[in-house]
Amino acid sequence: MSFCIIKNVTGYPCPSCGTTRAVKLLFQGELLPSLLMNPFGIIVALLMLIIPFWIIFDLLFKKETFYRNYKKTETIINYKPLAIFLIVLVILNWIWNIYKGI
Repeated sequence: MSFCIIKNVTGYPCPSCGTTRAVKLLFQGELLPSLLMNPFGIIVALLMLIIPFWIIFDLLFKKETFYRNYKKTETIINYKPLAIFLIVLVILNWIWNIYKGI
């Protein structure tokens, strides 16, 4: 039984299926197996390591650097060619997950 609603309903994995396992493999030092499980795991792991400390820094020093950078990133991602590129990456990852049969 999978926790993924999409997989439970359709029988096909979603683009993020395997991300948790990929992060776990990465934290165990297994870079290649982590990438093969789901490349999104690398991004999630980096965010898990950076964001909590960044938010704590902002809270301690009464800054808003995280929020400002979040808004700037949101603006950049809304740039249509970049948005299309990122959507294509997600679709390719989804195809990869279906091919692997996660």
